[in-house]
Amino acid sequence: MRKARVTAFLLALTLMLLPVFGGCGAHGKTLMKAGGETLSVNLFSLYLARMKASLGQAGFDIQSDTFWNSYVSTDNVTAAEYYTDQVFRGLQQVAAAMVLYEESKLTLDKSVLQQIDDDIDTLIEEVGEGSKTKLNEVLAAYGANITTLRDAYILEAKYEQLKEFLYGKDGNLIAATAKEEYYKATYYRGYQMQLANYYYVVDKDEDGQTVYYTDAACAHIAYDSTAEGVTVSGKDAFGDDRYVTAEGLVSYDTENGTPRYHTDENGDPVTASYTEGEMQARLARAQQIAEECRNDPAKFLAYIEDYSDNSDFNRQFAPNGMYFAAGSYTGDSIFATFSAELAKLEVGELVVLSASTGYYILMRAPLDSGAWQNEANSRWFGTLTGMTLEYMLQKRVEPYLEKVKIKEKVKDGVSITAVEPDYYY
Repeated sequence: MRKARVTAFLLALTLMLLPVFGGCGAHGKTLMKAGGETLSVNLFSLYLARMKASLGQAGFDIQSDTFWNSYVSTDNVTAAEYYTDQVFRGLQQVAAAMVLYEESKLTLDKSVLQQIDDDIDTLIEEVGEGSKTKLNEVLAAYGANITTLRDAYILEAKYEQLKEFLYGKDGNLIAATAKEEYYKATYYRGYQMQLANYYYVVDKDEDGQTVYYTDAACAHIAYDSTAEGVTVSGKDAFGDDRYVTAEGLVSYDTENGTPRYHTDENGDPVTASYTEGEMQARLARAQQIAEECRNDPAKFLAYIEDYSDNSDFNRQFAPNGMYFAAGSYTGDSIFATFSAELAKLEVGELVVLSASTGYYILMRAPLDSGAWQNEANSRWFGTLTGMTLEYMLQKRVEPYLEKVKIKEKVKDGVSITAVEPDYYY
């Protein structure tokens, strides 16, 4: 069974900035005609349903009327109108691409069509329990039917064939210079640090200091015996020399030692929350850091290393910063926030954000050339080639848009709010 996903085809729809229609075997009313290709209003509804699912996976509250009725611009455009129009314009681009497909004298191999029919038959058996009528009842929630689904699969196969014809398999004809150009035009980069509203419970001594041990077994205390003014003061519980500072505090080796984290019965770390007063102090500290580090990324990186509660994330996943494509969103809500907030900043500016886990400080950094080629940054550029390809194809088909004939009356009244989210087909 084909599972709905944010495919390159759906990406083509989203790059462009309903009632349920008719019978179990009908293509539906024609919405667009481009050359010999006809796109139905049912097909439009199916892609609206897929977009709705994509938004749900991205963390948007797609079941809320408030979300759909909210205004996304000062032009009084609602979210429902905006995303409906996004899909429509994307479908218009795909229709234009079909004119280029025909001009390129491309045709689908019989084996591709047979695979599509086999996929449909599998859906009839698995979802419809052998009944076309039952499968159509399922698809009706997306404004579609079996015929619509087959039309969609064929359209997507043609679109993929055209991309490979123009740009090579997986975009292998797109040179590094083109990717770098797209990267420089659409991506932005940033650093982050966290001052959390919680802390992990660890062993403390009588003075409230975190106790550091020599290893995970916690069989010996890790002392810093070389610091200035440190002297031996008796033996500790393990029979080792106990080193203290001139102030009488234990001199721990915080650089090489390991704290002992408390765990619950499930083996998960135990946490405790900072008080309201402590969080006010942490907010003041975050604001101070943001002010001190303006246009000084080296200083901010030093603060991250010394004070961030999630510096491990930077070391493991963002050693050179985080990279986001303009206008993109992600299923991880905090990354979606980072992406949106960084886009508002000028290079060198910082902002303090409040989140359910504490405070985050973001800094927008200048793009570094060829960052997408650095393996250490790979998690941020998984879609770069695909997006570059889609952008190039979008420009390639622009002259063909005038050849797409649209029936506006058929489009009227169709909305993303009228379909259920399609996560599967």
